[in-house]
Amino acid sequence: MKSRVPKRSEFHNRRLLQILSLERILLYLTIIAGFIGPAFFLIPIGPIHLFPYRIFLALLWMLFAMGLLSKRGRLNASHIKVKPYLQFLAFWLLYALLSLAWAANKADAARDIIFLFMAVSTIFFTVYYFSNKRDLERFYYLWLLIMVAFIPIGLWENLTGNHLSVSGLIGAPQSVIFMPSAVFSGPNEFATFLALSIPLVLAFIRYQRGFFARASGCVGLVTSFYLLIATGSRANYISVILEFAFLFVVLLKLRQKLKAALIIGLLILGIFVAFPQLSQQAFNTMSSQLASITEERELSYGSTGIRINLIKNSLIFLARTGTFGVGAGNAEYWMENLQVYPTYGIINPHNWWAEVLVQYGVFIFTGYLLFYLSLIIKLYAIYYRLSDKTERMVCEGLLVGLVGFSFASISSSSIMALNPHWLLFAFSLAFLNYCRNRREAHV
Repeated sequence: MKSRVPKRSEFHNRRLLQILSLERILLYLTIIAGFIGPAFFLIPIGPIHLFPYRIFLALLWMLFAMGLLSKRGRLNASHIKVKPYLQFLAFWLLYALLSLAWAANKADAARDIIFLFMAVSTIFFTVYYFSNKRDLERFYYLWLLIMVAFIPIGLWENLTGNHLSVSGLIGAPQSVIFMPSAVFSGPNEFATFLALSIPLVLAFIRYQRGFFARASGCVGLVTSFYLLIATGSRANYISVILEFAFLFVVLLKLRQKLKAALIIGLLILGIFVAFPQLSQQAFNTMSSQLASITEERELSYGSTGIRINLIKNSLIFLARTGTFGVGAGNAEYWMENLQVYPTYGIINPHNWWAEVLVQYGVFIFTGYLLFYLSLIIKLYAIYYRLSDKTERMVCEGLLVGLVGFSFASISSSSIMALNPHWLLFAFSLAFLNYCRNRREAHV
């Protein structure tokens, strides 16, 4: 018998699958590098800094463009069921480019646009390539593994006062030198990462059945809490409290609430008995940090007072620009040169919501707010329809994390370049897209 010669279309399909697999692998590398950021392998080239995340993302675009050329420019997007979300992000990027026309500082505007382009690219590729359950499950465990890798770095910093070269705490005063920042530029950024990751750990503990898995999750949870307290990031304290409240009040059933309350009570008691001095110190630190929010009553005094003045200035700038915003990346320029209320050298809004509003105006801010709230509402609606354990675990972790993001986002000076923030949205949209595709397939 003569062996069958494969048709040309079969060769094409096989080649397409190989490219698709390569692009998926490259996307995983991009995600890993996105979490790590410029902490390692930083290559300065004049005013530009290259590091793995940017290199992998550029390669991903090259492969994507090659795939488009092989299909004669036809993009197969039939599996994308979250197009309105992606269309808004594309419109935001276009608006940012248009804002160059009125932005006072063109260099800051260009830098912000580049950060936004990379973020939107990561979200698009995640939605486009991660369309099955296996990819989403890998993303989930990859996030947890990265968190586990960051914890020893944070503990090392907290015990020794040493930091990685990317940290802004090198040479800092003794009062803050032991704050952990891991691979990030400061403790607030690390705290935001922890606040967004803790819900994934909680969901892992709730849905895993093995003793070793649950015990490992509990160790990770406790150490994450300790490091979070060590960062001194008050907004992220509130974020985690909100996450626990949402999980306990909204998602858990009555029997689960009683069980959770008992387990948490015993866990806290066990920690206090095993580490009394350390537990008391952590409790006192967190209590004093939260109490300081209400104690800083003078508008011109303390971190809270400065943040209020930053918001007031932002609203004034918004009014002066006819609600169109000061332009991409230009909040700092306006705050430094045109402030009405004193901010004592602090020129970044230190509030992601205020930053989006003052830089991109009312229209983009309203769209972003609807984007965010709609994502929470859609995931909440899906959550109660899920029966698969893995899907429910992923959905719960993402949903609680998105709720906590409302406060986690106001801790750092800016989260435009903080990749875990964008990766949370990328993961959430990819999961929503997967659920819609699966439902459509069943129908």
